[in-house]
Amino acid sequence: MPSTPLTQEQIVAIKTFINKRGFNTIEVEMEALDHMASKVEALLEEKPDMNFDLAITKAHASFGIYGLSTLAESIEGGLLQRFKTQFFKELLSYFNSSKIFIPIALAIIGYFLLTQYPANDRGMFLHSGFLIYGFLLAVIPYAIFRKQMKRWEKRSSFAKMSTYGLYITQFFFGQGFGVITQMLYEKESVPFPYVFIAGFVLTSLTVFINYDLMKWGIATVNEKWAKYMPEVAV
Repeated sequence: MPSTPLTQEQIVAIKTFINKRGFNTIEVEMEALDHMASKVEALLEEKPDMNFDLAITKAHASFGIYGLSTLAESIEGGLLQRFKTQFFKELLSYFNSSKIFIPIALAIIGYFLLTQYPANDRGMFLHSGFLIYGFLLAVIPYAIFRKQMKRWEKRSSFAKMSTYGLYITQFFFGQGFGVITQMLYEKESVPFPYVFIAGFVLTSLTVFINYDLMKWGIATVNEKWAKYMPEVAV
């Protein structure tokens, strides 16, 4: 005999139970709701006269001593891995497709900037220049999508993760290449001009990559999860 599906009120009760335990991001909430609802249905099918609140408690207990925390960590880890994969996919797309003309153009601009570098500078301009440049490039995509992102606030882990590229731009590319190029310049190292151009190209590309990532993150959230929360769909 097929199990009786849960009513809308029962689903809301399970959702409230999940939220009270601190799982409020839509991705974790929906996955946990699916797992919890399935377990509650199985328990009620086995014992139709079981109290519904008791069924919820038993379903939660079936996840073990850590309850839904293990499931939440697994979901968050999967989302982060998905983001990392997409980041490198976007990065590689600028070297294995027609987009390659963008890094080529950036390399030419980088070479021009290198020829204009003041001969009497001790390398400080390299450090501060990359840092400021990285910061400015990180701001552009965020400014474009700020309103959409703000609507989700803390409700979507995935939408939030799509902004991680901004930190990569600022700290890894901007600050990282600033420190490396300054060090190479001070030592009059042969690889300096190549590292400078490569650093300029990669740092510049992040503005396109971050834009693509944030656009992809918002689209993914809307497609997969926003149907459960149309009031905050971006």
